[in-house]
Amino acid sequence: MIKLAMVRHGQTNDNFKRLVQGRIDNPLNAHGKKQALILAKNLIKENKTFDAILSSPLSRALETAYIVSKQLNYQEPIEIVQHFVERNFFHLDGMSVDDAMPLVRTKGYKYPGFEDDEKIIKRVINATYNLLKLHDGKSLLCVAHSHVLKSLLVYSDPKKFSFADYSLTNGDIIYFEVYEDKIIFKEHISHSEGAL
Repeated sequence: MIKLAMVRHGQTNDNFKRLVQGRIDNPLNAHGKKQALILAKNLIKENKTFDAILSSPLSRALETAYIVSKQLNYQEPIEIVQHFVERNFFHLDGMSVDDAMPLVRTKGYKYPGFEDDEKIIKRVINATYNLLKLHDGKSLLCVAHSHVLKSLLVYSDPKKFSFADYSLTNGDIIYFEVYEDKIIFKEHISHSEGAL
């Protein structure tokens, strides 16, 4: 079993403008850096420790992981998990969230090049079970993206969670336990002082 703390990266300018960024590699803005610091300080207050820190390959996640790792005095390299990259929104990248999300939230939505719900869940869950093989018995912190976290939530309890109806703020942290045959949702902590 592994204890997995999944973090949504800090805010970018596209987050602030409410634009879909998907695989667009945007850095954190000043507020996003502050959110990462607030998250790290809260983890320290809560006496949380991690055996390894991991990240999506996109810079907004890596930068969040780096800021947190420095605050936690973590000395090892951050482990990159390629399969925790954000959903490929394809033709929707750069669109306003208000225009794009009604399509994404439509059950069974498909479009050539767009990574549908089934594909992203399969990718994320396979990567998560692979972490169990690599880090069994450990506690991990991983910085990733909204739809990566939602994939884990939907897989853990499809009756309770959906891509359409569950909100995540930049800097939120969701705790899971990962076993050989199941992933269990434990807790969602939103550090409201980090949000706009």
